Amino acid sequence: MKKYRNKTLSDTISTIGSMLLFMLFAGCTLMIIAVAAGAYSRISSNFDKTFGASAAVRYLSNKIRASEQAKVIENGTGIILQSGEMVNVIYFSDGTLYEKSISSDSEPTAEGGERIFDLFDMGITESDNFYTISVSTNDEELETIVRRG
Repeated sequence: MKKYRNKTLSDTISTIGSMLLFMLFAGCTLMIIAVAAGAYSRISSNFDKTFGASAAVRYLSNKIRASEQAKVIENGTGIILQSGEMVNVIYFSDGTLYEKSISSDSEPTAEGGERIFDLFDMGITESDNFYTISVSTNDEELETIVRRG
């Protein structure tokens, strides 16, 4: 076996080149991670704006338009929507908009159901065949008028 006691200049340059290549790879990886973290932060902070008050207003508007009958309940914080044999109860309670579906022979109540949106406040008023929906989150307030039918 040969024993190499003396390093030549080419061995030193080869070692330095390999280390520089590794450092370049590590630096690029760190930059990619930093860019991805910034993008994730922007997406996360805008999530509530995207799926906040405007989505809740559109959801309620579409549900009211699609129903055959609508009745405001709980002093304007809920609505009962009937379509055929199904009844949807959508109501606001404790900062959250809930919805539950029941059959038309059951008694509709504003309790239970699935959580849909987190809101700050919600109100529905009825005038003739028009429904005014007002929804607010921490930084956004929206109001729309919907005609049923």
